Amino acid sequence: MMPDDYDALEAQAVDEPAFSNSDEGYAWIDANCAICVHELPPRERRDGDGCPLILIALLGKRPRQWSDGPRTPEGRYAMATQYVCSEQRDEPAADELRPVPVMAGQGELLPCESAAPRRPVRDGGSS
Repeated sequence: MMPDDYDALEAQAVDEPAFSNSDEGYAWIDANCAICVHELPPRERRDGDGCPLILIALLGKRPRQWSDGPRTPEGRYAMATQYVCSEQRDEPAADELRPVPVMAGQGELLPCESAAPRRPVRDGGSS
């Protein structure tokens, strides 16, 4: 998990802009941060709990956790793959995050302990 110490992350950052303009920055953020678990809190309207690396980049530095992505022999790159973030973690599937809701008046046979899919128990049929 990413450290929560913004000051330490900011002190480690390279003193150069991560992006040359806002189009480049938002293209990369949309392609990479939109699926990262570190940006789940802002998507759930919990302000102040987002990824500190984005803030560092938006304030004009390049986080050390962002290394160069693939480049052509001429040095060109796609905006979405300009960097590779060492801290990026895919979000769990939606059904792993929240229990399946029980509709009012539906009743339930067993309490829902986990939204994770259960595998059927198979009898090996040993004889």
